[in-house]
Amino acid sequence: MSMKSLQEYLTESKKTYSFRIKVAGDIPEGFEDKVHASLHRYGCQGVKKVGNTPIQKQVKDFPDLENMEVTVFENTCEYPVTPQEISVAIKNNTGMEYSNFRVRNVNDPYEAQEVSAMDEPSGKSVLNDPTYKDSDKVKAKDYFGDDFNTSFLKDLQKVSKERVKETEYKMEKPKKQDKAGAKSAMGS
Repeated sequence: MSMKSLQEYLTESKKTYSFRIKVAGDIPEGFEDKVHASLHRYGCQGVKKVGNTPIQKQVKDFPDLENMEVTVFENTCEYPVTPQEISVAIKNNTGMEYSNFRVRNVNDPYEAQEVSAMDEPSGKSVLNDPTYKDSDKVKAKDYFGDDFNTSFLKDLQKVSKERVKETEYKMEKPKKQDKAGAKSAMGS
């Protein structure tokens, strides 16, 4: 078995940093090229348009803006960079206001929640199924009825006895005193 060279280790451990850039409203001309150029120092591998949202009265990422379309871009960098640094670079090179765009890490929990919300529904309504085929099979006697109540009370009684044993305070018997030291020296 041969050892790997340092170059091979570095090549294997190459990490990329991915971000989503969301722009509300009109996109400035040459936006993708300007963002790519401004992030060149971080090893930007490209900025690509992923999609648009329809015009919405209240946009989730932009609560101050109304009736806007949001365009989503994805960006990948070779070197570590934060969303804040990308935001500053976009503002400086495109002249856009911070209120019109958002930059988030692809692994951001907020992004993951939003992506899962956009997943395609199966098309079946679970509530319209009178037999509840997809639900777990539950035995009623395990959770209801006289048998369940009796076993539940027995368990409670057992736990109660264990607690009493744990918290019971045991007093030690008082030690016997010598009779010599029990009487007063004055002679009572």
